[in-house]
Amino acid sequence: MAPSKDKGFFTRRDFVKATGAAAGAVAAANILPSKADAAGKDRIITAHSQEPVQYNPLLYVNRGTENGPEAAMFDALWDMNEKGQFVANLATEVPSRENGRVSEDGRVWKIGLKRDVRWHDGQPFTAKDVAFTYETIMDSKTAVRSRSGFDLIKNFKTVDDYNVEIELAEPYTPFLWSWQEMHIVPRHILKDEPDINTSAFNSEPTGTGPFRYKSRTAGSHIVFERFDDYHRGAAKVKTLIQKTVPDTMVLYGQVKTGEVDYMMTSLPYDRWDEAAALPDRTFFDLPLPWVQFIYFNCGKPQFSDPKVRKALYMALEMQKSLDDIYLGRWKRTFSYLHTSHWAYNPSLKEETPNPQLAAKMLEEAGWKVGADGIREKDGHKMKFTMSTTAGNTARQGCQALFQQNWKAIGVEMEIKNMPGSVVWGEYTTKSQFDTLLVAWAPIVGMDPDYTARCHSKFIPAKYGQGSNYVQYENTEVDRLLEKGAVQVDRQGRKETYMEVQKILLDEVPFAPQGGVFGGFVRNKNLMGLKPNQYVTDSTWNIQDWYWG
Repeated sequence: MAPSKDKGFFTRRDFVKATGAAAGAVAAANILPSKADAAGKDRIITAHSQEPVQYNPLLYVNRGTENGPEAAMFDALWDMNEKGQFVANLATEVPSRENGRVSEDGRVWKIGLKRDVRWHDGQPFTAKDVAFTYETIMDSKTAVRSRSGFDLIKNFKTVDDYNVEIELAEPYTPFLWSWQEMHIVPRHILKDEPDINTSAFNSEPTGTGPFRYKSRTAGSHIVFERFDDYHRGAAKVKTLIQKTVPDTMVLYGQVKTGEVDYMMTSLPYDRWDEAAALPDRTFFDLPLPWVQFIYFNCGKPQFSDPKVRKALYMALEMQKSLDDIYLGRWKRTFSYLHTSHWAYNPSLKEETPNPQLAAKMLEEAGWKVGADGIREKDGHKMKFTMSTTAGNTARQGCQALFQQNWKAIGVEMEIKNMPGSVVWGEYTTKSQFDTLLVAWAPIVGMDPDYTARCHSKFIPAKYGQGSNYVQYENTEVDRLLEKGAVQVDRQGRKETYMEVQKILLDEVPFAPQGGVFGGFVRNKNLMGLKPNQYVTDSTWNIQDWYWG
């Protein structure tokens, strides 16, 4: 079946359809190892509950799920390490005012590139690849994950094969994050592609990373092999396998039996103490960049009024959901930021649950209880669906609680969960959902810039770019986001983003639930992993993993 080209999106369902048959043909050649040899010294098996199917670093990505394979196959100009420090990768050093590579006004950036880097097909990496990556990001036909920062580039100059110079129209404080979040793609392979959104490269990529793509068996696993010419030194194991195991309890069972070496999906919270006591496994927990929300699709008639969204939010037992379902592991937040973030607004207050006020607000907004007990207005029932990844038991528990909370005020919510490759595909990116239960990270690394998520010009269902899937539009929020992106003084930026957070909590295009903490399990003999709360790619230092 031909892939969808509507609004420039090559959907996740398209990837599954396009690659499934081919993958099945080679499945016999890529049979997973048995329990007996799963911990082989030259192979690492990781697993995730959601299936990664799209590997082009420039396009929409299911963060966390697809960032893992991406970081194993591709490199950025610089990385973010476990200490929260930028470190050089494809660049010779991280640009700064101190080393003279960023001008005093913050507008001119000079980036030197390593000379010993090769693509997986043996071709040399050069400044032309960096320029091509930038040009593709800015091509209006590219269904890019983010243009934040790149859209401020006034001039991009390729000085020579190993130096580029960038001039910004105005300072952009998170510019280091823009490039850290964007891995570089090969010009020599993609320059003649008629439509990068539907390129075969997206499912069979060529990168500069420590591992190269070998094969994929749809719905089962991906096989990567070591790239011996990797510029930071060959990885310490020959083969990397990433499995997909949709049920997290089944996945936990496989990491206990040795079929999986590293469980990259967070363990159910009621099993943390048990996992910590396993004699031959290592359990660790850490805060993750994500905040979990209920996403309201503002383009749907029942959610177009901010007062209605606020009422629906206020009816929910948010803290109870964290205490009872996440067993107090997560911390309540009222923002898109963790409460520990430097830009978090501490003046935001808990407003849930208040079902009496929520019902009153719905009445005032014209949503009256009908004969069937469900509120209605202008021919529309206050009935909607909520979707998330099927098999996520904790989220399903939250959905059941929220369903009860809303029923008590005359609102009917139907749970409609699907596999991750479906729910986070065009169903999300084209804003087809009613509501979602989803965890997102800030779009520009750990910077508070949230332009791509809630600026009105970044609604992909309308404009084919950005991540404003809730279709939220507010001119004051737009203005504040544009202001915060160019401010240099941290205190000034903090005040700007505190105001953004206040408006978002007042209008609730997405209802914040909690800052995510994850618990992970690995074989105790798997060494070199460095848990990193600042990134979404758990394989950020995969080249250093080894068996001890």
